[in-house]
Amino acid sequence: MFRRPFFLIAVISFALAGCGGNRVGGRGDTTRTLTLLSPLPNATELVTYASEVDRISGGSLRIHILYAGHAGRRDWETATIHDIQGGRADLGAAGTRAWDRFGVTQLDALNAPLLIDSYQLEGRVLSSPVARRMLNAVTPLGLVGLGILPGPLRKPLGVSHRLVTPADYKGTAIGTQQSQLADDTLRALGARPVRQPETPGLQGLSGLEFQVAGIDGDRLDLPRSHLAGNVNLWPRPFVLVANAKAYSTLTAAQKRILTSAGASVIPKLTAIMRGDEIEAAGNICRRGHITIDRASRTQLAALRHRVNSAYVELDHNGGATHAALASIEQIKRQADIPPASLAPCARIASGRTSGRTPLDGTWRMDTPPSAAGQEGLAENWGHWTFIFDHGHFAITQENAQACTWGYGTYTVTGNQTTWRFTDGGGEAPNNAENKPGEEFSFATSAYHDTLTLSSVHGAISPLNFRARPWHRTSTTPATSQMSRRCPPPKQALAR
Repeated sequence: MFRRPFFLIAVISFALAGCGGNRVGGRGDTTRTLTLLSPLPNATELVTYASEVDRISGGSLRIHILYAGHAGRRDWETATIHDIQGGRADLGAAGTRAWDRFGVTQLDALNAPLLIDSYQLEGRVLSSPVARRMLNAVTPLGLVGLGILPGPLRKPLGVSHRLVTPADYKGTAIGTQQSQLADDTLRALGARPVRQPETPGLQGLSGLEFQVAGIDGDRLDLPRSHLAGNVNLWPRPFVLVANAKAYSTLTAAQKRILTSAGASVIPKLTAIMRGDEIEAAGNICRRGHITIDRASRTQLAALRHRVNSAYVELDHNGGATHAALASIEQIKRQADIPPASLAPCARIASGRTSGRTPLDGTWRMDTPPSAAGQEGLAENWGHWTFIFDHGHFAITQENAQACTWGYGTYTVTGNQTTWRFTDGGGEAPNNAENKPGEEFSFATSAYHDTLTLSSVHGAISPLNFRARPWHRTSTTPATSQMSRRCPPPKQALAR
């Protein structure tokens, strides 16, 4: 629960269409509301950007995010760009990988294979003049470039074998998403690229290029699968644009706010993306299905050498692409930042208390939508029931939009508790139910039958579970108090 990691994880859908208008609200002043079309239903980057616009403007400019809804198509980002051009929303976003279909080829430099290989480097590049120059290329499309937002790094996932040397790719079928450059790169490695929809699958594939949080959220870590922990193929940044006609109705101050927010949010987003990646890797390691491999320097160099033909194709795009590549390579040399890397999965000790604990019993909590934070996920607020019983726990949550369950094991050490989820499910419109392997820790403070949870430094302590104090309704497990609409499975509290 709390947020769909990475693909993060967040969705805000509003029943709005077309261009935004003026309304009275916010802090009592007239507020301009703009719609922003998202190609993904889980766009943490865009939620964070919208929050930054609200902050910078003091509430005078706000953004409502609309999901474009092209999930079944393999060209869903292209379709989203067409929608923005057609005025379906004031603003919009699409991955850098999709713009070559519109002749904007210099953006491909941001997806050059194995070039931008860390979140720090991605942030530096997107904050540099080279990124600002790239945005000018969308003008002939009837759009105005506002910024390029950092996205997750994509790594190779092998269904049954590792993907760290060129030989590992030979003769394989590897899933890709809406990227001619990714297809060309995989062909250079000897693989056959297979285009995937927004939510990819693994049927008939040997592997997939995907972000770690997406592998976790979509449960793509099959038994005996392999993840190349330090092979960062390319990032997936979002190009943020405005429909030129809608943009012309904004004041100069509002235009500056939209651009400033795109720039100022870059460091925050690179930190979020890296954090989501580490959290997701921990989740899939705890599930125990996957091996995280590490390529040696020699193997990384061999991969880079084998994909040189993709760089030759990029150079054919013209002088602007060549100049952008040269600028990024210079930034990389000067920064001298090692590739982002995930540690191999360690052996996970059992996380369960065997005896009775101070948490044992049945608890409830009721929270409003604001408890779900800026992302507003329906799975993160409502009526909660918590049962803790000798090292096993089960949770249900429900409101009009969602009804979810989760269960697992827990430990209590002093005034700190750690939960490890075995599974989660229910009615989850944003796919934000708890996932197997998620681990959360909280500091606890109890007074009579009231329990307050707070965050633990260095651990994951989701706000939705600690938004308000819990109240104990029974000192024994009372499964009858759990949601009847989405009860957890019978094995949830089995001892």
